[in-house]
Amino acid sequence: MNYSSEAYDTSLIITNVSGCRLSATRRNALFCFTADFKMKQATSSGSESSPWLLQIQSLLNSINHMLIFMVGAFFFTLARSLEFQDTAMHMFMTGIGFHVLIAQALMSHYKVNRITRWLSHKNKSRLHGVLQLVGGSMVLLGALGKFSQKDVHFDTWHGRFGVAAAFGCAASVVGGLVNFFQPKFALKVFPPSEMRFRHNLFGLLSFTIGMTAIYLGYYSKFFTRVVDHEFIPALMLTTVLVYLLTIIGPVGSLLTKLKYRRQKSA
Repeated sequence: MNYSSEAYDTSLIITNVSGCRLSATRRNALFCFTADFKMKQATSSGSESSPWLLQIQSLLNSINHMLIFMVGAFFFTLARSLEFQDTAMHMFMTGIGFHVLIAQALMSHYKVNRITRWLSHKNKSRLHGVLQLVGGSMVLLGALGKFSQKDVHFDTWHGRFGVAAAFGCAASVVGGLVNFFQPKFALKVFPPSEMRFRHNLFGLLSFTIGMTAIYLGYYSKFFTRVVDHEFIPALMLTTVLVYLLTIIGPVGSLLTKLKYRRQKSA
């Protein structure tokens, strides 16, 4: 297909404005093109920030990477000291999955991310998908391992949020695979802009639930038994900081998409 003469030809736009009918293929292609163009315009106009603000965001992002690495190293060291047995394996799989991999996935498109800012948009999306898939799979395996044990307590807030986080990861993994291998199927249900908005919103909700489950896990009998009580508040503070610093980029992107969504419906 010659895109310059068919899907994106100016004559098609003129014909569409005059009220004439277009074929389904051309109409969908034209719609996707104009929707993407408007979204990029809204994103670029909403992403302009002063240099000092960008420097602060870059510094906070670098601090966040260090905090994520420290927590990941702690989870690994603790699980290894307990020989990755039972709850130690559960803590390691879910902790690394959410606190490290999914957190990094959410920051993959962040413009001040020192790790990914040299990548193209396409490669950022690929990295985001890989991190989400691996992190989500680790969370699911860690949750299933805990569910198979006899000492599972769903009457605790940690257990309740943990179950919700596991379901959120399962939905994210399935949705991501469908979107990657069958993108046309997703476009039949939602337009591109709406799909991005829902993906952004659901990802933030899932991450919030997962990090809440980790925070509540610091109160569990396992943690209070194997970790020094004076060290647990530091872990709690680190988890809160990682969560707040991680969602800066996704929340900004969500607000931009929400602004575009409102302009479109107006």
